[in-house]
Parts: sequence; structure tokens; C-alpha cells
Amino acid sequence: METAKFYIFYISIALFVTIVVIKHLKNKDDKYRYRFVLILSTLTIVLHLIKPFFFPYNERVFPDILRKITFENICAVSALIYLPIILSKNKYAMDYITTIGLLGGFLAFMYPTEIILGDFDSMPITYKLGLFDFDTIRFYSVHYLIFLIPFILIYFKLHTFSLKRAIVLPISILVILIIIFVNEIILEKLGWLNELHQFYSRNIFYDKDIRNSSFVFGLPTTFKSVGVIVDVFVFKFLKEPNYFPVLWITIPAFVYGPLIYLGFSYFADSSKTKKELNSIFMKKEHRS
Repeated sequence: METAKFYIFYISIALFVTIVVIKHLKNKDDKYRYRFVLILSTLTIVLHLIKPFFFPYNERVFPDILRKITFENICAVSALIYLPIILSKNKYAMDYITTIGLLGGFLAFMYPTEIILGDFDSMPITYKLGLFDFDTIRFYSVHYLIFLIPFILIYFKLHTFSLKRAIVLPISILVILIIIFVNEIILEKLGWLNELHQFYSRNIFYDKDIRNSSFVFGLPTTFKSVGVIVDVFVFKFLKEPNYFPVLWITIPAFVYGPLIYLGFSYFADSSKTKKELNSIFMKKEHRS
């Protein structure tokens, strides 16, 4: 019931804000819309970086808790890179944030693991955050922004897709996962994962079930059943006895990445996507 209350309230707020934002931007020009997403991107960074100053983060060991404002997962990476990517207007990077970035924010908003699983950084919590506690508001706000920013870019065609770039999306996914992996190595070297080592009375690095929300270290046990659609494309030597970090997901990324890109492209502009597909197939027929 508690989880349902969070869902109903924050999803309702998100739907209302989305409608208001769309109406607000509808009669604005692209220059204004672009500045608007830059402001939202800046706010996203701020909401990510202020965590150590508030509960429950400010009750953890400093500076170890700074791990929570690093590139620790896909949403954390999104919060930190949206602004520079939008400023750069790099089409390949924009493709990433308008697909995987948007999906990551949406899924985290719809499936807030710390609330549902009742843990903090893979450790059971002894407190309960209320509906209007600061970190509850911050959590839903930052993940909503991670979704809303690319949604605005797509909705108002500030960024458009091209199927010619679809093959680059899997590479972008792997690059982000490598960043997260390197981030974990740095945190381990700094000793900022010691709290988890001590809690579990062992070294938790490489553990697929701890601090692995982005699946860098393999499929967590809790996702094993639904993850079969990914796992089926993973060679046995890459997952037994343990998953090989990042490398394990290479083939699934190249299988599903272009399909995800195609889906977003169709959603954004179905007629343009159909034309591109027809052009690709016609070229293949011509060559044959």
C-alpha cells in the first residue's frame, strides 16, 4: 500500500507537469525550448550533486558516501552528461540520451528499487522515507527530469533520428557501461566501497547482486527470469562461473540496440522512418 501511494501521487504529478510543460513550450520557438532543456539539465546535475548534504546520505561515512554522486549507474551518468551533450549537439550522443537515457529515467521512476526493495546501496535500511521527505522528492524529481529532457527533445523535434546512426547506439551503450565500470574501479581503489565490504564481511566488487543496477557485472539474480531474453545471446564462457564485466552484454547490445533505436525513431516520426526503411530495402534489392 505504501508503494502504491508513492506510485499514484508521483505518477499523477509527472503526468500533470508533462502536460503543462508541453503546453508552455507549444507556442515557443526552438531557441527558447533549447534554453529550457539546458536549464532542466543544469537542475538535474544540481539534484544529483547535493545528495551528500541530506538524509540518508549525510549520515554515512564521509568521503565514502561521495560514491553516490559519481558515475555509479546509467541514471547517474545521464544526470551528469545531459548538459554537456545537449550543449555539444553531437547527434550520436543525442541519440543515446533520447533512447537509453529516456528509458533509464522512465524505468527508475516507475520501478524505484530503493523504495520497492527497501535498501540503500544494496544494504537493508532501518528507516522509512515518507511521501514528502526531501530524498523522496529529490529521487522522483531527478529521474523524472532524466525522462522529461529527452522527451522534450523528441516531442518538439529538437533532435531527430536517422536509421543510418542506429548501429552506433550499441557502441554508445557499451561506452557508458565502461564508464560505470571504470568508476567502480576508482571507487574501490579510493576505499569508498569499504562500507559495503564491511557490511557483507567480504569483498563485494564484481558481485552481480550488489551495486549493479546497470548490469555492468551481469544479470542480478532478481532479474534472471525476465533477463532470459538478454542472457540467451551471451556466450557461456562470458557468464560462467561469473559474468565478464561489460563484455558479457556486447552481443545483446548489438541485437537490441538497433531495435530500440528503430522503435524510438518510429515513435518520433513514423513516416520518415518508413521512408528510410523503404530506401534501405530498395538499395539491398538493387544490389542483389
